[in-house]
Amino acid sequence: MLGQPDDPRGIVVPLDGRPGGTETGAPERNGGPRPLRNGSPPPGPALLLSWAPTPAVDDDRTWATLSASSELARRLAPDAGRGPAAGLTFRLALPEAFGAEPLLRLAGGETAAAAPGSSALVPVAPTAPGDRHGAGLGLLTLTTAAEIAATGTQTRVLDELTAAVDQLAPSCVMRLDSRLRAAEESLREAQTELLERGSLVVDGAGTDSGSPSRGLETAVANLSVLRHQTHAWIAGWERAVAGADPSGMPGLALRDALGEVGKLGWTGFPAAVHGAYQALVLDARRILLTAADHLLRAPNRPLTALRPLVESDLAGRAADVARLHRLLTTLSTLPQTVRKRSGGMMPNLIADQAAANARSQALFTRMANALRSPVWDGRVVVEVRSLDSGELQVLRPI
Repeated sequence: MLGQPDDPRGIVVPLDGRPGGTETGAPERNGGPRPLRNGSPPPGPALLLSWAPTPAVDDDRTWATLSASSELARRLAPDAGRGPAAGLTFRLALPEAFGAEPLLRLAGGETAAAAPGSSALVPVAPTAPGDRHGAGLGLLTLTTAAEIAATGTQTRVLDELTAAVDQLAPSCVMRLDSRLRAAEESLREAQTELLERGSLVVDGAGTDSGSPSRGLETAVANLSVLRHQTHAWIAGWERAVAGADPSGMPGLALRDALGEVGKLGWTGFPAAVHGAYQALVLDARRILLTAADHLLRAPNRPLTALRPLVESDLAGRAADVARLHRLLTTLSTLPQTVRKRSGGMMPNLIADQAAANARSQALFTRMANALRSPVWDGRVVVEVRSLDSGELQVLRPI
């Protein structure tokens, strides 16, 4: 790679691993391909790597801190004998998400502005036989960008769901599944392990052993069970709504029908929605992380090989979240009536039922709004700051 920080240009690192010559192409942005030259095929997709001095202002954007010996530091180093220069902010931009689009559309997220300065297409030959430097760096960039966006959006959605229940249905019990909490911790540790070691395959001594860490194995097994449970719940709730009269249904009967699914009771319905959303997003994150680990341990494969490994499964998880959102949207617009008893009802009982109907309909609306689709601009960008200690700080988007 070009010397840092003496050379002010960014570089475009091929992601298909093809050997590059010494000729510098015309300046390009966002890693786009060059036009055909002399009838030869253009390079495949490429990662745009640029850097600039870190601003003096401490904006507290740190998402993760990595050691000076981490895999990401090794791949950002200008040569094998030293690490990245200190005091720089690196910007890594991919031209596409290579099959992770469903997860990023589900997660949304903001993109940091491009750093000023020119960039030139400088092909980079593999650093060692079979080592496709760009593909590995691209995988680390993609998984990190997806994790930052997904964890941020997941936290926002779950907080909004919890707040809605606390305000509108305080009698409902938000008892969360401990398997989800354990899976969340395992996935975050797995992302850190990927950035630190370039692999999720470890044993107790921290060496390659050929199998994932026990925590990740447990998370994968639990998420499989929770995914099937979530599918059953969503299908049951959809049947309950499909059987409702679109002109109006007694609110008490509707709440009973929703609570009958999984024998959770109405008081368990909000927590089940909370858990269903979390399980689907966690499983989508698991799909991308484990596929990236597979490719990082098969360095002869280009980054484009990721798409067939993840796109279909990620699209399925995103479709399930969309089903959950449509269900809540339908519930929020379904008229709820008061169930009258023969012989009439006391006015206070009618008022109580009407108030309960209003609260549950407001709850459905708040929950549907929490699951709204965020905006994703189609770009994949990660910023990393190098410290004097040699450590790297992965930054949240602005």
